[in-house]
Amino acid sequence: MNIVNKNSKNITVSGAVLLSTIDTMESFGNIGREVLAKFGIAEIDHKKQYPFEIRSAMHKAALDRFGDKAILAFGFNHGERMFDIILPNGLEKIKKLDVRIKKNANDNLLNPLNDFMSYLVSDFNKNISGATQGVKEIEYGFFCTEKKDGIFHLKGVMAAELYQEAFIRGVVLYILTKLLSKYFEFSLLPNKEKNITGYGFSEFNMVAKFKKKISKESEVELLWRKKMEIREELTQQVLKNSDQQNETLKLLSKKLGKYLPPQIHEALIKGNYDTGIATRRKKLTIFFSDIANFTSTSEGLQPEDLTKYLNEYFSEMTNIAIDSGATIDKYIGDAMMVFFGDPETRGERKDARACVEMALRMQEKMKELQTKWSNEGFADPFRVRMGINTGYCNVGNFGSDQRLTYTIIGGEVNVAQRLEASADANGILLSYEAYAHAQDMIQVEERDVIKMKGISREIKVFSVYARKANYLKQEKKNRFKYG
Repeated sequence: MNIVNKNSKNITVSGAVLLSTIDTMESFGNIGREVLAKFGIAEIDHKKQYPFEIRSAMHKAALDRFGDKAILAFGFNHGERMFDIILPNGLEKIKKLDVRIKKNANDNLLNPLNDFMSYLVSDFNKNISGATQGVKEIEYGFFCTEKKDGIFHLKGVMAAELYQEAFIRGVVLYILTKLLSKYFEFSLLPNKEKNITGYGFSEFNMVAKFKKKISKESEVELLWRKKMEIREELTQQVLKNSDQQNETLKLLSKKLGKYLPPQIHEALIKGNYDTGIATRRKKLTIFFSDIANFTSTSEGLQPEDLTKYLNEYFSEMTNIAIDSGATIDKYIGDAMMVFFGDPETRGERKDARACVEMALRMQEKMKELQTKWSNEGFADPFRVRMGINTGYCNVGNFGSDQRLTYTIIGGEVNVAQRLEASADANGILLSYEAYAHAQDMIQVEERDVIKMKGISREIKVFSVYARKANYLKQEKKNRFKYG
């Protein structure tokens, strides 16, 4: 590596890179904009080039304020935002890898893994070549310096400072998780002893170790799990420094609360929530929704438009869910899972009715969004399917001493998910157990019963097609009466 004289070169990164960095950090406040102000910059033009030191200063400010787990999280999020740009053929390549794996089920997968890692390195470099400009002596990019028996020594040369190591590793972690965690259990560890730096570059070394392990979970579920793990580690790091960073903690508490059900977040802050491994059996009402034909619909959209419409969809649906008193369990891709009855309950009947009312409100909001999106040029606006079931589940903290998830499990959860999958686009399906509590609210059409493995009863199914007029009138009276 040739060392560049600091005074002889102006090493720059693109405005698009800076804007992406700012967007990635927005959930933690205005750090990016604050740094821009110190450099005397009001706005960034994505087509222009800017000193690489600006992005480094943004990461340094975040590192000082929140610690290295924040930088890793920023890198992971950056990888998510940039994936389609830096690896446009990634998903096509993984399909070919999948075919090779299925043809050689007993193989240790090292040969296809070696080939795939070679692709990752070459395509990554090909598509980031214009991000950094100003010097020919430095060969920016990612390189595999050694590979043997599923162990890969990776080296990234970037226009960055050594303290940005966790950010670079976070980007790589996202890519490996998205593309390879379905087929391999892997670790990605820094090899800081080999790192070097000079003006305009740092060389980051890391070791990736792979072991064949075909997962039954989908790529979306595995990616979601890793994202939650990173956020949990970040939360724990911030909490450890709460005495020195009281104001920061307040800010992060508000921001990280977005990743927890409001009821649980509030209880944790007040110290009233038990974080031990404990579950209980309880009758709940479970709700699932997803977007019908999401894959084909999304293929007709530009990535920026898809992100915009998805964010608007989830924001509106989440607002209705929270306002209705739901506990938001998780988002999986385009799907949403919530339930009523824990940690707070209004009683089995009122919980079920609240869930049905929530679904009706969501349906009404979707009609508004579909009209709005059509007027904006979205030719085939999202259409949502919903499923609701009432039954006994195990609810509480599942996991280990190191990692917990507050969720629900059981056959009745699967029933709700099956109802959602069987619903018409823009439709709501209810089991009889849920319908029984809300039959005065809605007009329904009975459908064919469903039989499910592991469920002893036949599931009676009802499709909602309208509110009952009398119920709607009564609701309006109640709203007028009680304000």
